[in-house]
Amino acid sequence: MLFRVAALGSILCFAAANVPADEVADRSKLAGKWQPRAGEKSDDGTWTLEDNNGSIRITQESNGRRIAEYECNTMGRECNIKEAGRTAKVSMWFNGPKLVEMRTRGSEVVKRRFSVTGDVLELEVIPIAPGGKAEVIHMGRLRAEGDRKPQ
Repeated sequence: MLFRVAALGSILCFAAANVPADEVADRSKLAGKWQPRAGEKSDDGTWTLEDNNGSIRITQESNGRRIAEYECNTMGRECNIKEAGRTAKVSMWFNGPKLVEMRTRGSEVVKRRFSVTGDVLELEVIPIAPGGKAEVIHMGRLRAEGDRKPQ
């Protein structure tokens, strides 16, 4: 049993150390403050993603009010968070250059995938339980604090 744990640990460390350089560069593009682009129908507000040495800090705000702020590692470990005053559990990991977040709040499970193409953040929101229609929100990077026009 101990051998299996050690072998699995070695494999995970090797895999983490061998992330291609272009994937690392793509992942770093996620960092910043993002807002739905003009014409996007979304009440998700702004999202701020910050890289913090193997973990991601996420802040979500809507109408000047903080909805959620949490930090979780990117190895899939579950984190307890508060979102809009309600408790939830989140786990995050990278699938290539995409940041995947799985959020469970009560019986509701939602998967979010964050990826950047050019200077557009694509936020896929996929209801898992109960099922529902997936949506994609395109967000632009905010240039400076207080500037509400995405690039």
